[in-house]
Amino acid sequence: MTGSLKRGAAWALRRSGVLAARERLRRGRIGIILMYHRVNDEADPFFPALGVDAFESQLDYLRSTYRVETLDGLLGWLREGSPGPPRVALTIDDGYADTHAVVLPRLKSRRLPATLFLATDPPENGRLLWLDRLRLLLKHTPAEILDLPEHGLGPWRLASTGQRLDSLGRIAGRLKRAGPAEVEDVVGALWQRLDGDAISSGPSPLSWTQIRELQNGGVAIGGHTHRHYVLSQLGREAAREEIATSLALIRERLGCEPSGFAYPNGEEGDYGAETIDVLRELGVSWACCTLTGFATPEAPPHEIPRIYTSMDTASLFACRVAGLTRLRASDGAARVA
Repeated sequence: MTGSLKRGAAWALRRSGVLAARERLRRGRIGIILMYHRVNDEADPFFPALGVDAFESQLDYLRSTYRVETLDGLLGWLREGSPGPPRVALTIDDGYADTHAVVLPRLKSRRLPATLFLATDPPENGRLLWLDRLRLLLKHTPAEILDLPEHGLGPWRLASTGQRLDSLGRIAGRLKRAGPAEVEDVVGALWQRLDGDAISSGPSPLSWTQIRELQNGGVAIGGHTHRHYVLSQLGREAAREEIATSLALIRERLGCEPSGFAYPNGEEGDYGAETIDVLRELGVSWACCTLTGFATPEAPPHEIPRIYTSMDTASLFACRVAGLTRLRASDGAARVA
């Protein structure tokens, strides 16, 4: 089916009320855990985001169709609750300023809870995550050639936005499969070679003050490591330090127990049995990944799946959360893991 036919069919299903009726009659225990990153109208291909209108439409549809509750509450219902219609929980990853400026007021006005999985180095030290530093560099560098032969990168042209995005994808794909030392070496070398110090503007991470306001506004805070390295690329002790630092800072700065955990990137191979053992040792009873699907009572507690939210119409989004479209991670065009 072509894209336009899919959109038309989805619109008809939603407009007819069939989707909402179907969800009210659906029994069992199914958790629809939605995953967001950035929400804004900047339309910046280097820092992709879900548009504000689309986000508001999604919230309004969810509130009118489902029971939206805290992630802790939804997981408790999956373990012990009575069968009933699917329930929804909202999650946001990383910790971008638009979570405070854009997401929070729209959640508060609708009285909807959410969980922020926070990478703690940006609010603690005021610097962007490594992937966001790389995005900023490839967007703004005055250089028109990227050539870093000592790290096996380039020569690649940077004369157009498309070439810059292609280079960004190549480097990010490699560094997501690298350890911290290589990540920092490559990003540091690129920053120097591409004149990163000449860049005077960029996105801001959340501050601890803003995170406290999110917490006071009904957003639970969970762990997401300290510096957002892919955990399977770290040794056991380094992974433990990344996780433990994140959890400890949440406790110290916010005075609360972290609400679970989410793996950076979170795809198959980004964590393993050793990572899950570390989480258990640190007292983390559940964790979300980015494997795409619905949560059920049978889901392993440290591999809870989620659903991307970047469908380009409200009707396609409604079909997606109802399970009437094929669930694929590649549909997450606005994903920033």
